[in-house]
Amino acid sequence: MTVRPAPPEIEALVGRLYDAVGRRDFEAFRGLVPGRLEWADLTRGGWLDSPEAVLDYWAYNDASIRVETTPVEVWLDDEDHVLVDSNQVIWNLTGRLWSDFCVRHCYTLRDGLFWRMDVVSKGDSEPSP
Repeated sequence: MTVRPAPPEIEALVGRLYDAVGRRDFEAFRGLVPGRLEWADLTRGGWLDSPEAVLDYWAYNDASIRVETTPVEVWLDDEDHVLVDSNQVIWNLTGRLWSDFCVRHCYTLRDGLFWRMDVVSKGDSEPSP
């Protein structure tokens, strides 16, 4: 698989997504995704299938952890998946650092909207087992 830097308009779209998620701005998030989606549930496993399910996922996570994810680099792969290398920092609710690591999110766009989100290992755009 080869990757190439994403064009500025894709980088800007990714920035809007991460900003909306980071601020828990559901209306902004809702404007970036379709009504039916495939979004990895990284806490409980499985898939979220709607923006409202993602909102519930945020509430579930926010009850026990605080996550800050910052995009560092944005790429496109051979199949035009949007690969985002991000720094992800997780704290418990008392402010104790749990983890600080890089993660690669793989997004599939449909009609300019983020339709699917997977977490993949670097060097691969297919979902990790």
